[in-house]
Amino acid sequence: MLSGNDYLCVRSSEFTMNKVIRISLSIFILCCTCFCCLAAAKNGNVFSRYNALGMNVRPSYVMPTHGYYNGWNPSGKKIRAGGSIDIQFLFSKEQRGVYQGVGGAMHTFFADDIIGTPATLYIFQGAPLARLGDRMTIGYEWNLGVSSGWKTNGGVIVTPMNVYINVAALFTYRLTSTFDLIFGPEYTHFSNGDTKFPNGGANTVNLRVGARGNISSPEAIMTEKIFSSRQEPRSFADRWSYDLLAMGGWRADRTLSDGRLYIFNQAFPVASVNVNPLYSFNDYLYAGPCVDILYDRSANLSVAEDESFICPTFLNQMSVGLSARAELKMPIYAVNIGIGYSLQLGNHTRSISRDLQSLYGIFALKAFVSERMFLNVTYRLSSVLYSHNLLFGLGWRFGSI
Repeated sequence: MLSGNDYLCVRSSEFTMNKVIRISLSIFILCCTCFCCLAAAKNGNVFSRYNALGMNVRPSYVMPTHGYYNGWNPSGKKIRAGGSIDIQFLFSKEQRGVYQGVGGAMHTFFADDIIGTPATLYIFQGAPLARLGDRMTIGYEWNLGVSSGWKTNGGVIVTPMNVYINVAALFTYRLTSTFDLIFGPEYTHFSNGDTKFPNGGANTVNLRVGARGNISSPEAIMTEKIFSSRQEPRSFADRWSYDLLAMGGWRADRTLSDGRLYIFNQAFPVASVNVNPLYSFNDYLYAGPCVDILYDRSANLSVAEDESFICPTFLNQMSVGLSARAELKMPIYAVNIGIGYSLQLGNHTRSISRDLQSLYGIFALKAFVSERMFLNVTYRLSSVLYSHNLLFGLGWRFGSI
């Protein structure tokens, strides 16, 4: 166990690129929202087909992923309960039930003095997966956004703005022809994307209970086997597409030296190039291998006698990984997940948990500006368990669409 005297900060110039990360994510969400509206507009009078307004209440259980939530905080109280209330505007351009939109929420952890009362702005997309009866469907929804209003307590929350990620399994019950009831379990993650350390963040398990009113459609949209193949017969070669993606971002890090934990009070640049062939099983499901080339300026740093940091050679901060990817492609957005293993190009030296030579996980969201060009935000996990960095980029899809 490291004592308080062993928790040191390595001297370097103050660097506030974590603000750039948060601003970039805000711009990304704003752009995605605009692209939603543009994509809808160019398909004609789509808003008259399905345009809805929803409201949700989400009571939450705060997972004790850090001692701060177990009472190791200035108030000495355990933080277990939370919740949020939010409003969503959504639209759909096809009768199969895929929808997207923008939402805003207020959150509480019933500990305003040490956590704050954050507000969230997010984009979202969802779809029904199966019909459970004449009036009931089950489906999914994801949310991605930024949250602000956190109190920087130095324990688990160190930035006033954080990334918001939410995934849900939702039941939709058609109460009337224009009114739906929504309920189901959710998981929520708040993180600064490792733009500043420590990055304890917050994790909650929620129960969503809400209602949705269709304000421009004569009746609610239900599903009809959304993942059934509707493609015309194509050859094996014609089912392949190829994504080329360039990304960049910043991250903070720390290292162990002589039994002491050193934190670098600087954010370091990270860059990545990905090549991802994808095989189309149908209109929605894609899969294939991906080559991930990563340069991490924060990797394998060491500490000098004067407690300044020493950067290794270029190759000791480079890695090449091979991952297996699966992609769910819907109108406007595509969600890409994967798991892989990376090899460091230079001599391998181990750090705390951020090894370049390790298993890694990928969670990525693509927002298509056109049929082939897309914006991208990627969350990379080191050793599959630890957050590594947040990346923003631009990609192009070659081959079949």
